[in-house]
Amino acid sequence: MNSKREKIYGVFATIPALILFLIFTYIPLLMTLGYSVTDWNGFSKNFNFVGIDNFVQVFKDTEVLQTFGNTMYFTVLVVVIGLALQLMLAIFLFEKLKGRNVLRAIIYAPCIISPVIVSLTWVNFFQYAGIINEVLSKLGLEGLRVDWLGDVSIVKNVLIFINTWQWAGYGMIIFMTGLSSISQDVYEAGMLDGACGFKKFRYITLPLLMPSVTVNVFISITGALRLFDLPFVMTGGGPINASKTISMTIYDNAFLYERFGYSSAIGVIFFLIIATVTVIQLKITRSREVEY
Repeated sequence: MNSKREKIYGVFATIPALILFLIFTYIPLLMTLGYSVTDWNGFSKNFNFVGIDNFVQVFKDTEVLQTFGNTMYFTVLVVVIGLALQLMLAIFLFEKLKGRNVLRAIIYAPCIISPVIVSLTWVNFFQYAGIINEVLSKLGLEGLRVDWLGDVSIVKNVLIFINTWQWAGYGMIIFMTGLSSISQDVYEAGMLDGACGFKKFRYITLPLLMPSVTVNVFISITGALRLFDLPFVMTGGGPINASKTISMTIYDNAFLYERFGYSSAIGVIFFLIIATVTVIQLKITRSREVEY
């Protein structure tokens, strides 16, 4: 009887959370699907059905296609560079080093700072009259001054650097958690079989870290695909839309151009892309996970 009561209480306890989840997740998603086949401007009560016209227009819109390309560029480099940096930091600070707890705290600190504050801080460094160029001038290196946020070929890489710096500590902690779960007995057994140095990492550490890799890759991909605040604050998507992401395009079409229907269509396509990428990623990384 007590077991049944606990189950009943458990069901009733989860109902409020499920209701809130439905209200703030699935209902907006269904509403977005509905708006995506209309020409609603976000304010009027008129909803003219346009069918798939919005979706067809998305693939003809050069600005949207460019922002899709920018977003994919951000995602690939953030995931590759970010994961490599996070893993190296985790392995380095997992060792018994003097002051490692202080270093961990310093590296993790940017994760708890608002991205808006981070953006405003780095603007002071990377704007043309910012700290970096001023330091170069003081050192007599005026020829090395660069318009970091105004050069089409550089601005995306600057944003990738800042994003990687801010979230390095978050992924580092996840990797360190995975490292702490690996038994020393496994390493000792591997050493008896000749697994030393890089072989130790390749054949023991990395395979047993795959659950952590799965989590970090998932977080990195979804976070990079949804990147908004950093380019919005630092560059406004410029120059010439070189740093504009798909999230910014959705925002602009909805709130600047008053094209909620078209913006919803972009959002639906973007949702499908994110879902497809994450499903493929989870399938690949989970297939490489091992147990011991």
